[in-house]
Amino acid sequence: MIKNCLYIIFIFLVFNIEIKAQNLYYPLGNSFLKDINFIALSSEKPINTAFKPLMQSEFNINSDSIIYQFSREEKLFSNHKKTLVLRKLFTEDFFVYKKNDFSVSVNPLFYIEKGYDSTSIEKLFVNTRGIEIKGNLGKKISFYSAFYENQAYYQAYINKFVNVRKVVPGQGASKGYFTNKQDFSMSAGYLSYSPAKWINIQTGSDKNFIGEGYRSLLLSDNSFNYPFLKTSFFYKSFKYTAMFTEFQDFSGVYYSYHFKKHGTFNLLSYSFKNKIEIDFFEGVIYKTEDTTLHFHNKFPADFFIPIPGVRTAINGYSNENKVVTGINLKGNITKNIQIYFQIASDNPKKKKFAFQIGVKTFDLFFNKLKNQKLYFQAEYNFAKNGIYSNIFDTLQTWTHYNQELAHPYGTDFSEILININYSFLNFYIDFKYIDANLNRQNTFSDIYNYNNFNYIYVNNSSVNHKTIVAGWIFNPQTKLQIYAGADIRNSFFTSNTKTNYYFFGLKTSLNNFYFDF
Repeated sequence: MIKNCLYIIFIFLVFNIEIKAQNLYYPLGNSFLKDINFIALSSEKPINTAFKPLMQSEFNINSDSIIYQFSREEKLFSNHKKTLVLRKLFTEDFFVYKKNDFSVSVNPLFYIEKGYDSTSIEKLFVNTRGIEIKGNLGKKISFYSAFYENQAYYQAYINKFVNVRKVVPGQGASKGYFTNKQDFSMSAGYLSYSPAKWINIQTGSDKNFIGEGYRSLLLSDNSFNYPFLKTSFFYKSFKYTAMFTEFQDFSGVYYSYHFKKHGTFNLLSYSFKNKIEIDFFEGVIYKTEDTTLHFHNKFPADFFIPIPGVRTAINGYSNENKVVTGINLKGNITKNIQIYFQIASDNPKKKKFAFQIGVKTFDLFFNKLKNQKLYFQAEYNFAKNGIYSNIFDTLQTWTHYNQELAHPYGTDFSEILININYSFLNFYIDFKYIDANLNRQNTFSDIYNYNNFNYIYVNNSSVNHKTIVAGWIFNPQTKLQIYAGADIRNSFFTSNTKTNYYFFGLKTSLNNFYFDF
């Protein structure tokens, strides 16, 4: 991916394209999304935020100055000499090059963590090294590329997940899944092109997210990166996004055959005075390859029709091409408070659905306390059994790389989530509570029931996480931070199990990886 992006950069430099752009996308990491959503909530201009990540040019204010905290530089260097080391450590990208309107930035990426599990004598750790390259090529083109190399020794329940699924949650296949030490890598990248203000075309390999919650019941960033082509159209208060993807699943070992399937996702959004946003969702996973390998990349004609509702009308809800439709809704009560709702269904007549309801307050102090913020989020998720499964072919489930494309628990569950985050300047304390109940009553409760992927859940299972983390953010460009915390996990499957995990580390935080299952 990095090689391809560098080659593209070279081509455009040769043709001397004019440069100056805001077509980069903000990271999907929750630490970024809190600021991004707060900016969108405060905006007078309608901003459709459901389909994430969001592009910088979608904001009518200098959102970069808030998200990347450019004002910190003025405060810092009013008391300290503006040295190269201080600038790179606290305020800037590690390497920046600008010439004749061409710009490129490079940052090292880290995730170094040491941990202790009360139920294990093993030394737990995460060791991630990576690099990101991003920049602008003219007024209309931006690029991004990142690569990560990882080794890790996880807690027992995560190792069990990897040994069965053959993948590390959200980060791809593990080359060492047959041992407790995991070895894996991940790359991401995209090109973003806006030929006019009303259209953007993005192609690459990465993740996407639909909704306003911590979870999504339509499309989340739970699974591994996937190749996609996405086109977004903007007209006043409307935004329409059409995305074409390629997904894969495999069984046995990673090096066995990967069965491909392709997906299409449409989201039509309308924002009324930035007070209410309603989004209509349609997603279809197409059977473009079968297990006998008799056909490859066989696309029906409706795959290429990006008109909302057409694919559902052609395929219906009982077809080998898996259709899920839904509605996403948010209401901005004040400039600090937001409520949101989401519903998804693969067969409304049979009342098969999943829904989400939640509330977020971005600053409970309402800006009364200087340099302090208190974020609060409460969310409830529910899904009936079988909503993301395919009765015709288990390989046509709502999945990619042996993981769910929506909620990590698949189907047939209920979940309560509470997140509280207090920050003072660069210091923060984050508390998260998750309580989930799983009712594994039939073969479609777990959308990955085949090949023993229903690996641990039984009838009336439950999982509870209480997680607290305190940290200090060095650099807002990548959320480089030191941190320490604890995760208390209670689970009931065949018996009660309690684990206390204590950890500390240094990391950049651009992405979300979900281990709270």
